[in-house]
Amino acid sequence: MRKTLFLILIWFISVTITSADGPPLTYIVQLEDTLPRLADKYYRGPADWPAIRLATNNAAATDSRFTVIDSPSVLLPGQVLVIPTTAEADRLLAGIGTVEPSLVAPPEVQPLTPEWLAHFSDTVEETRQHFGIPGVALAIVRDNQIVLAEGFGVRELGRDELVTPQTIFAVGSTTKAMNAAMIASLVDAGVLAWDQPVREIWPDFALADPDLTSEIRLRDLLNMSSGVLRADLEWSGVGLTPEETMASLADLPLDEEPGSHFHYNNQIVATAGYIAALAAGGTNGSLDATYADLLRSRLFEPIGMTTASLFVDAAQANPNHATPHDFTLFGEAVPTYYHADTGITPAGAVNASAVDLARFLLMQLNRGVSQTGTRVVSAENLTEAWQPQIEISPDFSYGMGWFIEKYGDVEMLWHDGDVLGFKSLLVMVPEANVGMVLLTNRTISFGFANSLRYRFIELLYGLDNEAAVYYKTQWDDFIEALPGIREPLAETVSEAEIADYVGPYETGWQVERREDGTFWTKRGPYQWRLLAAGDGKFVINNGFGITSEIVFEPDETGRMQMSVLLSNGETGTYTRLEP
Repeated sequence: MRKTLFLILIWFISVTITSADGPPLTYIVQLEDTLPRLADKYYRGPADWPAIRLATNNAAATDSRFTVIDSPSVLLPGQVLVIPTTAEADRLLAGIGTVEPSLVAPPEVQPLTPEWLAHFSDTVEETRQHFGIPGVALAIVRDNQIVLAEGFGVRELGRDELVTPQTIFAVGSTTKAMNAAMIASLVDAGVLAWDQPVREIWPDFALADPDLTSEIRLRDLLNMSSGVLRADLEWSGVGLTPEETMASLADLPLDEEPGSHFHYNNQIVATAGYIAALAAGGTNGSLDATYADLLRSRLFEPIGMTTASLFVDAAQANPNHATPHDFTLFGEAVPTYYHADTGITPAGAVNASAVDLARFLLMQLNRGVSQTGTRVVSAENLTEAWQPQIEISPDFSYGMGWFIEKYGDVEMLWHDGDVLGFKSLLVMVPEANVGMVLLTNRTISFGFANSLRYRFIELLYGLDNEAAVYYKTQWDDFIEALPGIREPLAETVSEAEIADYVGPYETGWQVERREDGTFWTKRGPYQWRLLAAGDGKFVINNGFGITSEIVFEPDETGRMQMSVLLSNGETGTYTRLEP
């Protein structure tokens, strides 16, 4: 979908350096450069990148050495840039909106007429049925109004209760955008600073490399550029406390120095939220409660998110809540249990309705002002989270709680979320002052959410139906492949076959054969049915691990081990505990 850039290795790189008060710097792009990285090096931080773009584009009008910059994340090695002096950068940034001419005429935004909204509503329902999603809640916002709020399907398969715009869903990692907004309000209050070293706030902070620990800023936690690899198997179903999550960072593997690469990591973002709670007066033993109070008082209440909460009990107490559904290798959606993992609350614990989240998007698009006119957070610190801070791929970056993606000539901010049995999606197009909320009650809804995310942009700008079709086709191929995946696998096992495997394992895993002959491994609320492939190998039938492999084999001492080999690359090996 995104254009592929073939990067050329530059054998000779020259940079002309002048004094801060002299002429601007002429800079030749190196392999991993992006404008936010250069701005972070030469100015106050990554958010000052537009100054380099403006200066370079102005120079390109009269000097053939320079090339017009279309995207902050797409620079070619050998490309020549202008790095303006600090004073000139300040002047350029102060005049953004008037200095830089339009580089490419953007596609025209379509008016959201009743006909447009009805067509998109029909598209959502058709797509829901195509992907077999039990229930969906949708909201679209524009110009400080919720212009569409609608429910589709049912709250639980086999029951008659319909989804409405007020139905409560678990929203998973879209919590990260709310976490960043709440922390931005603390930056406004002087409690924290984006570039403050984490050790200044929490002296016990530690990563695996002590030398790198002191370099980590609050910003590096929120934009997930700390270098700590993804490690969801370390917390999923374990029941960690906030303090245990924070302490666990010292044991997680590091891949790169801070700021080098993006690594999605829930513990890192959760730690940022808990550190904010500490800075705001929280103490160990009460961090979840302090964090919940901060999110409620600084975000939910002033925005008007009246049914949003952080805890499962509160969500289930609302009679209008959706039931989560799992998905299996048999192509079935089956009701499952409503839960949330402890210890990562700031990274994914919010429960909310489409209307709640529509009001959150309105506050974002209003640059920190709620729909009713309440200033929730400053425009400066709110939009700092929107800035590309770590490049993932060309035209695709991460800010703080937001992915920033360029689709054609349209830049969108978005974040999705997954928690067992639910999928959520928030999308914003700030230049069009438009946003969308999409909530579903089924695991394995990635294709559904992405199909509608791109179709929303395509219809908003009158573009061809390309990406949306791709995800539907991908889903069809997956469904068509399921019988072939299941065919060599045994659905039940005898007691003799798995006698050496059953029992408790490290970190809370439990392996069991049930009365119906099915074989399961579980930890906390997570339960995976295993289909037998032979020779101690099994395939996960359901949940986030679907199609992944689990292998049982003894170690060199003869003790049985269970290895979890997830399709996303994560692995974990756990030894069976002796009776």
